[in-house]
Amino acid sequence: MKKLVALLTSVLLVSSILAGCGSTADDPAPAPASETGTVEAPAAEAAPPEETVQEKTSDFDADRIIGVFTREDGSGTRDAFVSITGVGDDMYGEAAVKTETNEIISGVEGNEYAIGYVSLGSLNDKIKALAIDGVTPSSATVKDGSYPIQRPFLVCVNDENKDNELVQDFISFMVSAEGQELSASKWIMAVDNAQPYVPSGLSGTLKVGGSTSVDPLMVIMKDKYIALNPDVSIEISGGGSGTGISEAASGVIHIGMSSRGLKESEYEGLTDHIIALDGVAVIVNINNPAENMAMEMVKDIFTGAVTKWADAN
Repeated sequence: MKKLVALLTSVLLVSSILAGCGSTADDPAPAPASETGTVEAPAAEAAPPEETVQEKTSDFDADRIIGVFTREDGSGTRDAFVSITGVGDDMYGEAAVKTETNEIISGVEGNEYAIGYVSLGSLNDKIKALAIDGVTPSSATVKDGSYPIQRPFLVCVNDENKDNELVQDFISFMVSAEGQELSASKWIMAVDNAQPYVPSGLSGTLKVGGSTSVDPLMVIMKDKYIALNPDVSIEISGGGSGTGISEAASGVIHIGMSSRGLKESEYEGLTDHIIALDGVAVIVNINNPAENMAMEMVKDIFTGAVTKWADAN
């Protein structure tokens, strides 16, 4: 009997020693139990405050050089812009010259320190339009004349095409109530009390070309007109206002598009029709803190008199 008690005592002693050896100082401490007896997982590391993230992604170094983007010679947008702002023939020699509206937008979108100018109707949420002298560019401020940088959208035809029935019918549509409603979608109506359009049922092909600023409006005009006159096809090409005017004059195309008024020397043999009004928006990258700019500062930047954002107050 004494031997049995001694054997049991030895077994219990060895079991206690082995249990103690199952945990070491290097093992993590067990997770604390909640009041309900379940084990709680360690708390996740807190995410940095949103303000901290924004500060890291929105730093703007005002000492950086301004990246100036401009349109090419012959562009109606450029002609209107340099005339109204006073830049004239003194465009900054280091400016990046682009031949398409979309190239200006993508250039400013991809460069935090860039500035450019585009048609009001071409604005999107990837770039930011500045107020000029405290006036934000919009259909309302262009219509009431308070936004200072604005111009007409027009089409022109030569004397030979003045008697082309299909040409005249498409122009009639553009200045009709239906056409002016399309102009008002992003731009400004140019014709007050426009009359309703009656589909003609004509057929044939029209060639239209010129301003890339007028192009987006012309595309929606074309689509609506063809929906009403399904036997008509309309081909649209770009090239800028100067190209549209010269090709319309020479008869290469039926209708030329221009985002500026015709010069006195261009009127010979041509007739123009204003189809919409438009503002020219000065645009910057969305990370640029600027919201407003004086007209005089616009001139200074685009002539190269001011080259750093720190000086563009």
